[in-house]
Amino acid sequence: MGTAIALKQQQEDPKSGHVGTLSKEQCELLRICYTNLFVIFGIIQSEQQNCEFQDKTKNGHKHKNGTKSNNDKYNESAEFISAMEMYSSEELRKAFWILTGADDPDVLLLRFLRARKWDVEKAIIMLISTVKWRLQFDVNEIIRSGELGMEKHFAEKNIKGLRIQFTSGKSFVRGTDNEGRPITYVNVKAHKKDEQTLEVLQMFTIYVMETVRLMIQPPIETGCLIFNMEGFSLANMDLQYVKFMIQCFEAYYPESLGILLIHKAPWVFSQVWKIITPLLDPVVASKIHFTKTEQDLKKFIPQEHLIEELGGKDKWNYKYIPPTEEENYRMKDETKKKELMEIKTKLEYDFENIIKKWIEDPDNEQIIDEKNQLKVKLKRAQLELDPYIRSKTYYHRAGILDDERNVNWKYIH
Repeated sequence: MGTAIALKQQQEDPKSGHVGTLSKEQCELLRICYTNLFVIFGIIQSEQQNCEFQDKTKNGHKHKNGTKSNNDKYNESAEFISAMEMYSSEELRKAFWILTGADDPDVLLLRFLRARKWDVEKAIIMLISTVKWRLQFDVNEIIRSGELGMEKHFAEKNIKGLRIQFTSGKSFVRGTDNEGRPITYVNVKAHKKDEQTLEVLQMFTIYVMETVRLMIQPPIETGCLIFNMEGFSLANMDLQYVKFMIQCFEAYYPESLGILLIHKAPWVFSQVWKIITPLLDPVVASKIHFTKTEQDLKKFIPQEHLIEELGGKDKWNYKYIPPTEEENYRMKDETKKKELMEIKTKLEYDFENIIKKWIEDPDNEQIIDEKNQLKVKLKRAQLELDPYIRSKTYYHRAGILDDERNVNWKYIH
């Protein structure tokens, strides 16, 4: 009943279901989500709950009537069970905190709850599946080693094609839309399928998505994506890569896409679109808009923020600045890194303890206040730790992003 009410509330008011706008029912489902998650992490000892939750996911995700769900698009139920078998409770707990980073833990869990229509069981299955995917793709290593690390990774495999992802300008982040969402531009004509392997594209895409996360300024929680289709031909079509991108948005970065603009799509794309459309989740599909003119784009993006190439006033042009070993000098300071990691870890335990109290007494204002204070401390601790565990990005080198995750787009008019 609570799930249906929470979903209806979100449908009636899209602004609900977020930190600061939670209804009583939505807040209760968040509490239940923490409870079940903490059982999986071994933070709350409840063998009965743990057993019941796993039973519900055996043999594929089953409905209460015992029939297998036909809505498990990415086989998340099997991935969940696999993750529970492959990793210990502590490994999953640590991976959860790495995933959270400097984000509000409530915001993270609410992403998965909204993505699974407030069904706690499905949300947790999705979250643990995402954690497993991140561990297997070694997303944390991509973040840690950055562009130089990725170059070394592919050089050792004698695989080419990574550098062109950065130098060609096929994808970059620039400015914000009307809602304050960072805009990622994708120049589709710059993509040639044979210039790189799928592995290169996958690693590059993960790196870009993790970079955009740094630029999302609360209370904004999503990004804007523009596919510039001008000059598109079938030579630019890469269905395997498109499927990977769709899976990222739907399964691994839920509720992170605010709007997707497909700009100046030529007539030949209409045939391609017929192939892509059935692959899309209805929620993702509802965020897609086709634009043809400058005026169409200006409905979504302020003219001052839109790049001049697409009819805006921002004269900025993407020019790649290659990384250097020296820019990550603080990553070599193992003593300071250890000190900051210990501070962050202690705060994680403190937060888990206050959540346990909140689970037992969700209306206690003192507990809620302490919970909110710990969120601030966790974010601060992560920001201080970041330069010791995360390589600089192009946007750091360009002076757009600083270590505090402050963003200054420096629009050029």
